[in-house]
Amino acid sequence: MELAVDLKRSLSNECTSLSLSALVWQDVLAQAMTGELVAAMNFTALSEICDHPAEVADALEHAQNEKGHAAAFAAEGRKIGVEVPSNVEAKHWKRIREAFQRRITERDFIGCLIVQEIMLESFAVASYARVGKVAAGSLGKTFASIAAEEEEHIGHAMAILRAERALDAQRFDDKLYRLHLEVMTILAEMLARDCSRGHCEVCHDSCVKPSLSEICLTTAELRGASLQQYLKTLDMLGLPGEVTLVWVTQLPV
Repeated sequence: MELAVDLKRSLSNECTSLSLSALVWQDVLAQAMTGELVAAMNFTALSEICDHPAEVADALEHAQNEKGHAAAFAAEGRKIGVEVPSNVEAKHWKRIREAFQRRITERDFIGCLIVQEIMLESFAVASYARVGKVAAGSLGKTFASIAAEEEEHIGHAMAILRAERALDAQRFDDKLYRLHLEVMTILAEMLARDCSRGHCEVCHDSCVKPSLSEICLTTAELRGASLQQYLKTLDMLGLPGEVTLVWVTQLPV
């Protein structure tokens, strides 16, 4: 059944004044919605290893916020005539969840923050902000608004992580590098040119990446923006740029 709809109404610039494919937006929203649900699961799990009631409440509040983001993406899909699916068991997202769960099993609070707030949020902030610039109407506003909220999450964790790094910078950086190889490799694969591991199990049919040009995006710019945000966040933590740049060059392309 053909799901493409005419989205010419309410478009505000030359790029988005074209008739866009609802199927492309469905896949973009599906990836975003799945990421938000994974984040909600991560924060819920994090609440179970927190030592103080305030930390538990904070983690649960974050989980609720992420669920709200997922609901917002689902609502935007309905506005353009599509139901947005999600699949937290999809191959890439499942591997990320498993990596996070290993930190939970080890009761590694700092490791959990690094994975969720430094790595996953960097990709969310950058990719949502870029999508927000090209999407029309409420769809663009929703992506941009959620990007801003996710950036606040990074800022919230930064003080905790900086304080932890100040105790033993080498130990902290070694941990971060191990997590970089484990988690950032998966995220980089998701935005690589080709799906070397096969279908992602979130896109409804074939991979959406070759079709992103229909909504004025490319995989290369989403990947570039995401890695830039990641490097910026590592800079904020105090890691040497000449070191972290080498880390990024090791990721799959």
